[in-house]
Amino acid sequence: MADETFDVVIVGGGNKALFLAMYLQKYAGMSIGIFERRHEIGGCLATEEIAAPGFRGNTHATIQLPFYYLPLWRDFPEFWEYGGQLEQHVCGAGGIFRNNQTCLGIYSEKYDMDQTRTAKEIARFSEKDAEKWLKMRKLWIGREMQHVQMDMMYNPAEIRATDPDIGMRQLAVYPGLVECGPGINPDSLLMSATHVHNAQECWESKELQYINLRFVLSSTMDVNQTGAGAWTFGYASMMPSMAFVRGGTHQIAHAAHKILVRDGAKFFLGAEVEKAIIENGEAKGIRLTDGSEIKANKMVISTLNPEQLCFDLIGREYLDDVLTRRIELLETDFGCLMWYTFALHDAPKYDAEAFNPDIHDAFWMGIAEDNDPMHVARECYWSRLGKFPPLEDFCPTVWCHSIPDPSYAPPGFHTANNEQLGPPASAHTEREWLEIKKKYAEDLITVWQRHAPNMNWDNIIGVDSNSPYDCLRMKNLAPNSSIGVLDRVPHQCEEKRPTPELANHRTPIKNLYATGAAWHLGSNSGATESYNCYKIIAKDMNLPGPWQEPGKEEPESLFQQFNWLMKKWEDEGKANPK
Repeated sequence: MADETFDVVIVGGGNKALFLAMYLQKYAGMSIGIFERRHEIGGCLATEEIAAPGFRGNTHATIQLPFYYLPLWRDFPEFWEYGGQLEQHVCGAGGIFRNNQTCLGIYSEKYDMDQTRTAKEIARFSEKDAEKWLKMRKLWIGREMQHVQMDMMYNPAEIRATDPDIGMRQLAVYPGLVECGPGINPDSLLMSATHVHNAQECWESKELQYINLRFVLSSTMDVNQTGAGAWTFGYASMMPSMAFVRGGTHQIAHAAHKILVRDGAKFFLGAEVEKAIIENGEAKGIRLTDGSEIKANKMVISTLNPEQLCFDLIGREYLDDVLTRRIELLETDFGCLMWYTFALHDAPKYDAEAFNPDIHDAFWMGIAEDNDPMHVARECYWSRLGKFPPLEDFCPTVWCHSIPDPSYAPPGFHTANNEQLGPPASAHTEREWLEIKKKYAEDLITVWQRHAPNMNWDNIIGVDSNSPYDCLRMKNLAPNSSIGVLDRVPHQCEEKRPTPELANHRTPIKNLYATGAAWHLGSNSGATESYNCYKIIAKDMNLPGPWQEPGKEEPESLFQQFNWLMKKWEDEGKANPK
């Protein structure tokens, strides 16, 4: 006899599990049991009191973008009020260049919706780039382009490949891309080139090239990777959208948890799953490491990484040779990060504020020796060798959430953070990592202080040294702790993510579905992978979905939700101009 019984049993309590459970509960009317190995739900939606008492830091996901939660805000209107709230700095992204103390800030949508302030700053380096930036902005926020974006993000592979309307919408946006000028027209060269090439073809100014490439790197893409296609343009377009979560990223998990508990879902923490129970090729439940057996009347859903799904949860005996070998060959060693949190007396004060005072309140800000975009390229080369670059090629991003959101630090104090590539967790022993973390902190402050003289150890109250080794607290990031779970290389993206056999969220076992950051779109803390998985389940089991409701036709309803957030931010910015 089973110890517990649910319609749906979900393995893992991370963000993908929470968002998918919300749809299964509301639209399919199913009972949900969520089994999480750790003491806490949310996975990489994690915020802790770290560095020093009273100082908050996001230990994993930090960047938030408008598309992450569009269907959740549409289908669960209470989600925003429950904690799913995004906030912006004055500048969404930026870069500081030490050799001449210049900087370039990409203003956020909250404070520069039409991007005229950003264009004015870009024009200090290139009039041509400023003109192109405004053309690109007009195209990006328009209905035609956003319809294409929603199609790409919120449909599983088989729908994207078979729906003729999706192809027609892509054709409709093509003239606008051509009109924007060189580097944006998706010809065969751009589609097959590297991000470095595309940024250099698109932008005249090295400053804008650098900032564009630095954001690409934060999306766990090697800027030297071929086959980048139109991704480079997309990342540039999203820089004004860069946001963070008010009060900490874990607030998103709180919002989902409130909805799920209110409507009857049950959570089991400290409950590690050992195996799926499979009978006659069909998933019937799960077995925990303590021997408990949980029955699933309808389905089992895994949010583990592909290797754990196939080799641990299912078992090699159920897999064919092709899938087995493809899982064994998945690449997972790029995008391993040093994520430090600093408790500070005072916020960093940059010499480059003399060039543009607003750079003081920038979110994803790269600090570099000079404006050479090849600093980013070389950091990728060093990462591929499992090493840190020399200090002259350090490309960290830094930010200070406590400037726009004082809840991140005690009154009168500040919290600052950084992100930079590090070696894979498996490259070093625990003892070696202890030494690496100490040295990296010293090196980072050496570099940071060159840009902000007050970023010295006298200003630092405490530091939390979060390395790829520490990120192994999230088991599905093993063995290397890539934040994307899988590297974002062309053969592991879109309809091939994680493999063609698994891309549509089905597994070789009937009624065992899978989702997570290793699935399309991947490498973000949003709802794309969850929503797409629900679309497949709904198709297979003839279940209702919000996209069938009047007024929620897609992609238009998702575009309208995008406009809702843009209007909300714009109104807030006008009410409190900076």
